[in-house]
Amino acid sequence: MDDVIVIGAGPGGATAARRLAESGLRVRLLEKSAIPRVKPCGGALTDRALAWLPPDYSTVLQTHPYQWTCQAARLPPVTLTRPEPYCHIVDRPAFDAWLTRHAETAGAVILTEHPVIGLEEESDGVRVMTARGPFEARYVIAADGGQGPSRRLLGLPRPRMGAALEAEVPVSPTFYDRFRDRVEIHFTEIPWGYAWVIPRSPILNVGVGSFRAEGLALKKMLTTFMTAIFGDSPPSHVVRAHPLPYRHRWVPPIKGRVLWVGDAAGLMDPFSAEGIYSALVSGHLAADAVVRHLQSDVPLTHYDQLLRHALGPSWKAASGMARIFYPLTAFWAPFFLENQLLLEDYLRIATQQSDYDTLRRHALAVLWQNRVHIRR
Repeated sequence: MDDVIVIGAGPGGATAARRLAESGLRVRLLEKSAIPRVKPCGGALTDRALAWLPPDYSTVLQTHPYQWTCQAARLPPVTLTRPEPYCHIVDRPAFDAWLTRHAETAGAVILTEHPVIGLEEESDGVRVMTARGPFEARYVIAADGGQGPSRRLLGLPRPRMGAALEAEVPVSPTFYDRFRDRVEIHFTEIPWGYAWVIPRSPILNVGVGSFRAEGLALKKMLTTFMTAIFGDSPPSHVVRAHPLPYRHRWVPPIKGRVLWVGDAAGLMDPFSAEGIYSALVSGHLAADAVVRHLQSDVPLTHYDQLLRHALGPSWKAASGMARIFYPLTAFWAPFFLENQLLLEDYLRIATQQSDYDTLRRHALAVLWQNRVHIRR
C-alpha cells in the first residue's frame, strides 16, 4: 500500500507528489495521458506563482511580457508599460512535464496512461481503480481538474463550469513582433468573460473565455476575434476547448481521506481565471497537511484551514469583484480605460503589490466621483 496516491499530473498534482516524496513518503502519481500531454492554457504565470516552484523555474519560462493592453468595443485601447514583467509565459505541456520530472526525481512513482475509473473509501485507506488495474493508498490527493472523475465517484458536486476556446497560431516574426512583450485583453465582446492574445514565441495564443458560457456561441466569438486580429485569412490553427471551473462559495476541499487541489477543488481565480497559482499553492498545502497528519497526528482537516488562510481572502475578494464587474463590462469599461489607476491596481494584484479589495474600493470610489450610483 502506498502512503499517498495523487491523481493528475498538472501543476497541483505534480507539486503535491514532489512535496510528499521529499518528505520520505511512498507516493504514486496516476496520470490518464502520456506525458507531455496537450493542455489548453494561456500559460501565464504571475509573480506570486514563482515562489511555489522548484528553484530552477527560469528554464521553463519562455517570455516575460511587461506591457498590457486593455481594449473594449468603441473605445481607444490603453497600453500600460511596466519596468518589470507583470507575468511570465510557459508552454503548458512542457511546464507540466518539468514539474512531473521533479516529482519523479524526488522519489514519486509516475504511472502515465492510467485513467482513474473508480474510488472506494476503506477503513484504513482508499482503493483507486484504473483502467489498468487497482492501487491502494492511505490517502488520496485528487488533482484531476474540474471535469475529472474523483468528485463524481465520491458523490460530491463539481464546481461551476465556464468554458474557453483557444488556438495556438504560428505567425511570421514580423507579425509576432506586434505582440512580443505585450499581453492584449479585450473586454465587452464576451459576456461574463474576455478575449486575449498572449505571446509565446514563435506562436500567439489567442482565445475567448466566459465564466457563464452555457448558451454562448463561443466558437463564433473566437472566429470573430481571430478575424479582428489576423484579418479575413488567419493562419492555419487548431482550436481546443477547456473548462473554467470556479466557485463563489467556499466548499471544504476534503472528504475523509481524499483531498482536492487546484481546478478539482474549484480554486481558480473567479475574476482573472488564473488557475496555476492556486493549483501550486493547494498542491503544497495538501501535501503538507498529509505529512503533518502522519508525523504529528494533526487532523487532516487542517488542510482546509491552511487553504482558507492562504487563498480564502483573495478568492473571496476576487469573487466579489467578478460579481460587480462581469454583469456590466460595457458599463465599467470606460471607467477602467479612462482611469488608469484601476488598470494599475489589477496589474499590481498579479505582482502581489495590491489586492482585489483595493481594486474594488477604488472602482467604487471612481463611480462615486462621477456621481454614478449602483445597487450593491
